[in-house]
Amino acid sequence: MTQPEIVRGEVDEHGVYSNSFGRHAKPLHSDILIKNGLLSMVGQHDILPKQSRGAQNYLITDAVCDDLFADTVMIAAAGVKVSKLVVKSFSDESSESSTEPAKTREVFNQLTDDILAKGITKHSCIISLGGGVVNNMCGLLAATLYRGIPLIHITTTTMGAFDAAIDFKQAVNHPLGKNLLGAYYPASKIVIDPEAFRPLSSRHALNGIAEALKHGLAQSQQLVDVIVKPIVEQGMDVLRDPEYLSAVCRECVETKVPTLTWYDESDFNEMVPQYGHAIGHAIEHLSWHPAECDEDVSSVAPLLHGEAVAVGMAVSAEVSFLMGLCDEKCVSEHYSTIQAVGLPAYVPANMSISAIITKMGYDKHHVGVPSMGLCAAIGEMAKSSKTSFCWKVDISTVEEALKRNMARREQLSSSLETPSTISMFELEADQDNMVKGGAMSNSWYECTCSG
Repeated sequence: MTQPEIVRGEVDEHGVYSNSFGRHAKPLHSDILIKNGLLSMVGQHDILPKQSRGAQNYLITDAVCDDLFADTVMIAAAGVKVSKLVVKSFSDESSESSTEPAKTREVFNQLTDDILAKGITKHSCIISLGGGVVNNMCGLLAATLYRGIPLIHITTTTMGAFDAAIDFKQAVNHPLGKNLLGAYYPASKIVIDPEAFRPLSSRHALNGIAEALKHGLAQSQQLVDVIVKPIVEQGMDVLRDPEYLSAVCRECVETKVPTLTWYDESDFNEMVPQYGHAIGHAIEHLSWHPAECDEDVSSVAPLLHGEAVAVGMAVSAEVSFLMGLCDEKCVSEHYSTIQAVGLPAYVPANMSISAIITKMGYDKHHVGVPSMGLCAAIGEMAKSSKTSFCWKVDISTVEEALKRNMARREQLSSSLETPSTISMFELEADQDNMVKGGAMSNSWYECTCSG
């Protein structure tokens, strides 16, 4: 079609002039590469966009991944101008490392300030090296700098590989809630090496497993089996097996890809990724900000994202049952499946229903009342109409579902000799995987250059 020299507007019967403009959207497309040992061979796969090879590029990682993987990637990038920025990791009350406290506007702004001061062009590439937090933050950097520059994800955690990196959603947190500031923006390449998951503690490995399990519970019994059976039969050591992790990763990717490619075909592809999140996001946020709870918060400890989503899925099953969308068998299978892999299924003690309900109001699908995707059975989402899988849920139903979940928790607690020491998941006392230091400071990251 030849571009016209001029496009005339129209004037309606009320004398209002109107015109319009638009263009075909930039395609959202990402290529995924998965292979055990891929990290050490990444230089052989031309992951950097051709136009970025002569530009100033930025590798952004966290302190843990910097020690483990950054040298390997920087060596692979020899001959390319790359500056490295390192975001701090922190230890929460459970002594597990996390970059979640750095997923803020302040850190994002400091990264943009440093990158702009050092200089970029429209061909500069942001390369994320880390887990879901680093992937998300780098995605937002790439989306906003110069209104969009190339992006590559090299993800090193199960959360990144099973969830954050395999998506177009990029975001940072706001003091009022999770992922409230973000954009939809594609990485040109997503690099996954399951061997990079070996250093993860069992807890961090399960963090990502929870997101893969989400797709299983909502979409695929086969994916549930691929995840759960090896853990039940072989124990938690299987979380160190790259072949198991690779199998889960491939099955999860193959289940998730259709929801990203055919996104506009149905709200099914919107509700599946959000399964368990309306409640899970609220619980996760409150666990990191316990002062927002209404009651004694001395026992509230930070939850990793996947842990909170696991709880959110268990409560969502209760919601579905209360609305007559699934039977008790589906609810029981949610609890048994979640707990079989070592994930938490219950709202933390002393986290009040009112605080959870209030925080749910910040969920992007909350319009007057919560909107959720809900299961009819394991691997099957419930339809709310011929074309929709979105359910408007009364607040009273959410409250009752939370009460049912808490009642199950109390019943379990009363059956144990020491209720105060209920183990929701297996934790490793692996000092090598802890982040040394852990105290927050004004020095959020360090900068080094090569190339």
